[in-house]
Amino acid sequence: MSESISFPDMPRAELERSIDELIARAVQMKQSEGRLRALLRATRAVVEDIDLSIVLRRIVEAAVELVDSEYGALGVVGADGAGLEAFIHVGMTTDDADRIGHLPEGRGLLGAVISAKEPIRIDRLADDPRSSGFPVGHPPMDAFLGVPIRIRGVVYGNLYLTNPRTGPFTAEDEELLEALAATAAFAIDHARILIEARTRERWMTSSAEIAVALGRADSEQAVSTLADELFVRSDSERVVIVVPGEKAGTLHVAAARGADAASLAGRTLASGESMAGAVLDIAVSRIEPEHHSDSLQDPFLLCNNGSTGPAIYITLGDGAQVWGVLVAARSPSRPPFTKTDLEAGVDLGERISVALELARARDSQQKMKLMEDRSRIAQDLHDHVIQDLFGTGLELQSISSTASQADRWRLDEAVTRIDGVIAQIRKIVFALAPRDAGQTASVRHRILDLAADASKALPRPVDVSFSGPVDLFVSGALVDDVVAVTRELLSNVVKHADPLDVSVDVTVATEDIQLTVTDDGGGIPANVHRSGLVNVEKRATDLGGGVDVTSSPSGTRVVWRIPITEEVAR
Repeated sequence: MSESISFPDMPRAELERSIDELIARAVQMKQSEGRLRALLRATRAVVEDIDLSIVLRRIVEAAVELVDSEYGALGVVGADGAGLEAFIHVGMTTDDADRIGHLPEGRGLLGAVISAKEPIRIDRLADDPRSSGFPVGHPPMDAFLGVPIRIRGVVYGNLYLTNPRTGPFTAEDEELLEALAATAAFAIDHARILIEARTRERWMTSSAEIAVALGRADSEQAVSTLADELFVRSDSERVVIVVPGEKAGTLHVAAARGADAASLAGRTLASGESMAGAVLDIAVSRIEPEHHSDSLQDPFLLCNNGSTGPAIYITLGDGAQVWGVLVAARSPSRPPFTKTDLEAGVDLGERISVALELARARDSQQKMKLMEDRSRIAQDLHDHVIQDLFGTGLELQSISSTASQADRWRLDEAVTRIDGVIAQIRKIVFALAPRDAGQTASVRHRILDLAADASKALPRPVDVSFSGPVDLFVSGALVDDVVAVTRELLSNVVKHADPLDVSVDVTVATEDIQLTVTDDGGGIPANVHRSGLVNVEKRATDLGGGVDVTSSPSGTRVVWRIPITEEVAR
């Protein structure tokens, strides 16, 4: 006879409940195993790449998959620790993003995650007082889970998940996202370190190459060369170099490259119209993040669709004195400038200033050498050539007294030509003679400069001559009148006469001062409006003088004359 084993009686309902619990635990263990595997897959996806933009997007994609949500985003906290400087989103279509316009700035519930620096989990967004609502065109969102991403104790950004597909977010979802955030932090930190190293390397290479370019450039072209080099190397759509304006409280655009550069180059504006004015005043470089507003009205920044792009303002100076500001601007949605950019940019600004100072010193040395050579040539012409010619003229005159009538005429002509050569050499000696530092240019120098400028547009150089004590009588305010008349007459000749030969003669005689401009052009047409000559005549009549104009198809001669009065003589 066999024995049987008996079990205590168990109600059927209780037995079924126990079996359900066992099955639920098995399913939960299976789900947990699956979610752990998903976390491992997410971790691998996050750490596989070193490009920061790719890493950030993969973090969001992994988070969305991990908790099975409809929408996900990662907000990168700005340098001030308050708002968001970047926002990477997943799940929202391009059309949705376009309808919304600018992306979130880190206010409302997103800002609460930034401030709390701890996870926030909400079943219904509309029920939370911290929720600021959604802009027009924003897709509906319900449940919310926000988790910070910390790097060495500092919150770098926050993960935001909404609309879970399997019910409200759970504590397990929060734990999984925190685990993912911890792994993501290491990947982000690694990518940032690599970016910083590459950024510093790029800036250092650029500063070395720019210094070489400036060393080869003429000092007058150095700022233009600097703008060209910076635009090529800065990864910005616009580069502007700003210096103090001639008037206090103004800025002058010394050079501009990139978007709308032509409208900015040479512009002068009030210091308060741009952040560059404040940077120039306090001598502190700064970064300007992207703003979802174009109300700043800084003319150097780039605006589009209601947003103002990021910019960096770098002081240009030697550490003790700032002579300008470099403004590099990017379009909205472009990567912001970083603290590394700022630090490397400040170093670049100091290196640039040293290179420019060396270029100026080199130019000054070359100019000094040129002036010394010119001074020596002038001295040799005065002490030797003129004296030899003068002696030759005297000798010819002594021979002329004993020569025949025909020979005497030829000798007199030779003496006259020698006198003309001596006058020309004296003019050259005067032009070559260096001016003292701070000395105001005389009427001779200013007229010679005008003639040199006009000669660039003429087949032959303008011939200039002076007779009498010009510098003695043409001084003070009269210099400006004579120079203005000379400029007007030469400008008319260059624009309208089409001559081969042009001459300017300034003569101080016993009773008057005369300025004569002669050309061999086509003459002044009878029906032309003589607006330029009207200005010339007015200056003469205001001083009690007049103007004589002789013109024919073979050329034009204008004589501007004023009397020598007691006021002029003083």
